[in-house]
Amino acid sequence: MLVMLRLGEVTIKSSRVRSRFEGILISNIIDALKRHGVQKFSFEKTGGRIFVEVDREDVIEVLRRVFGITSLSKVYPLEFESLDDIVRKAEKIFAEHVKGRKFAVRVRRTGDHDFTSLDVAREVGAVLYKYSKGVDLKNPDVEVYVEVRGRKAYFYKDVIRAYGGLPIGSEGRVVALVSGGFDSAVAAWYMLKRGAEVEYVFCNLGGRVHKIGVINVIRVLAEKWSYGYKPRLHIVDFSEIMKEIIEKCDRRLAGLVFKRLIYRVAEKIAEEVNAKAIVTGESLGQVSSQTLQNLYVTSLVVHLPIFRPLIGFDKDEIIKMAKEIGTYSASERVKEYCAIFSYKPKTRARVEEVEEEERKIDFTLLEKAIKEREVVDLLSISLPDIIEKLEVTEVPEDAVVIDIRDPSKYLKWHYPGAINIPFYEIVEKLPQLDRNKKYVFYCEEGSLSLDLAYEARNLGIKAYSIRGGAEKLRKRCEKSKKYENNK
Repeated sequence: MLVMLRLGEVTIKSSRVRSRFEGILISNIIDALKRHGVQKFSFEKTGGRIFVEVDREDVIEVLRRVFGITSLSKVYPLEFESLDDIVRKAEKIFAEHVKGRKFAVRVRRTGDHDFTSLDVAREVGAVLYKYSKGVDLKNPDVEVYVEVRGRKAYFYKDVIRAYGGLPIGSEGRVVALVSGGFDSAVAAWYMLKRGAEVEYVFCNLGGRVHKIGVINVIRVLAEKWSYGYKPRLHIVDFSEIMKEIIEKCDRRLAGLVFKRLIYRVAEKIAEEVNAKAIVTGESLGQVSSQTLQNLYVTSLVVHLPIFRPLIGFDKDEIIKMAKEIGTYSASERVKEYCAIFSYKPKTRARVEEVEEEERKIDFTLLEKAIKEREVVDLLSISLPDIIEKLEVTEVPEDAVVIDIRDPSKYLKWHYPGAINIPFYEIVEKLPQLDRNKKYVFYCEEGSLSLDLAYEARNLGIKAYSIRGGAEKLRKRCEKSKKYENNK
């Protein structure tokens, strides 16, 4: 099978830059094919096109995810002597394709010939007409394509959209702060599309379950989109630093202190891996820490540029893109820990007051966390699927229900009979829980409670987490109450 690749943006570069980019692109294509088990292939590069000869039909889907390619087609080649050769070949290939349908002929031509593109379209259209329902250039049922390049012609039935951009590795390296949520994964994808190698940084506030969830999200980017290099995830244990923030800092500014600290972490790791920018999934005004003033306050802490590819996106646009690139389902299972900072956060903080709070932090903890970070090869790691065994949608009979949210949220609404032990208190008390009882934890979104259930299981305690967190549990309770009232 011969596949024609169109390069789009790469072709408008200067000859020197174009040659370099095409070399990187071919290297990335080879990596993509080998990763997916394709061993036999060959290349031909000519005039803004790359032709790949492969022996497997399923590589089309792989090739369309290699950045730098704007579209591709399965083509049927012909070395011709005359226009008649082209017409006869077109009849053989397309007669069945246009049968009983309205069609249009699309022609591209480069090189010196004794015929024009219009001649090709007219003659091919004439020979196919008898098989079809007629010609319709504006709204055809099917299209047939002929591309003439020198003494070769290429015939194809469709143009398959790819994702364009620049070949990964052509624009250096960045570090992306990721949380497992929709936004950060999509932001990282956009940097891959623009030709940057992405090193991922995850500041883990929770435990093993959250880490597994994040790895599963980023592994989608690594396996499906990151051809040409070996992506890594730097996992920084932020649990001790988080305790510092909660115990020492003004709760209204805690989220901004946290943001400044993770920017510091990202910059330090960027220096170590020779990355030239930090990438985040922030969108202007989406949450309290992402107001223009607060983005200004947090950005001042680093010298590297901070790229925010999603700054003008709304949530629906981000979700749509997450579905397109394949990270949606993995991200949907990962709930971020933003609820920790949800106590009346300031939306227009002053630089001086945030800096004052940040000075309360023991920075040796930050240095230690960076030094002792775990670095994961995303292409080789395998993970257990433990989430399904820990999550429940209904409270099991005879279970002790523990609300691990802030007391203020507990007072607004809690599950009937639930007791309130905030997260950082229950973590310390976990070993003291009765092994003969069954426990159900819930938090705001379902992430903290999931990690807690995992840690409890490791201690021999039968524990579960409510899927979707407090809001989902509240809605289920209301629905159940309505059902009972209607009986």
